[in-house]
Amino acid sequence: IGMEEPWRYRNKAQFPFGKDKDGRIITGFYAGRTHAIIEQEDCLLGVEENQPILDCIRAFMEEFHIAPYEEEIHKGLVRHVLIRKGFTTGELMVCLVCTSGKLPQPAELVTLLREAVPGLASVMVNINRADTNVVLGEQTFVLYGSPSITDTLCGLHFSLSPQSFYQVNRTQAERLYALAAEAAGLTGEETLLDLYCGTGTITLCMAGS
Repeated sequence: IGMEEPWRYRNKAQFPFGKDKDGRIITGFYAGRTHAIIEQEDCLLGVEENQPILDCIRAFMEEFHIAPYEEEIHKGLVRHVLIRKGFTTGELMVCLVCTSGKLPQPAELVTLLREAVPGLASVMVNINRADTNVVLGEQTFVLYGSPSITDTLCGLHFSLSPQSFYQVNRTQAERLYALAAEAAGLTGEETLLDLYCGTGTITLCMAGS
């Protein structure tokens, strides 16, 4: 069952930072089976706020001479940015993934983001020093706002941190869960097991069926 409007549906995006051959700071997506960054102007699957957030961070890095991480030599500060949006609340989270917690001029970054992005509810820094393909490290601290944002799925409120697993397409998730509940023919007497469940959205939504 396709979406009526199959655009701008992803409530989460992760963008790597790097340099092009001229040394210019770029961000985008990895080319297939590589870690070569293909620079992009916009992605129509992501929310409209992604691009001004990326523009702010890139301008901030250029102004304060902050280097992106270079995998080949294991040097540089900024590795990725993770952006989440609560579609029902409008809340936005920006989490910068860095090799150190010592981000220069963090207050300036917060000011730039707040001016450019309505609905900004959270700005955080996650520290990942490891030589790994995993985006997030274990330590995260808040620069501005809350350590989580909120979204609503099937009438239930979910608190989302940078590490939370949550369906990136909440509209289709609601449709999928409704179909699954209908097919299960629940009577209210069953015990449901939700295994490898992230935030447990499936069974929590079915519990009200």
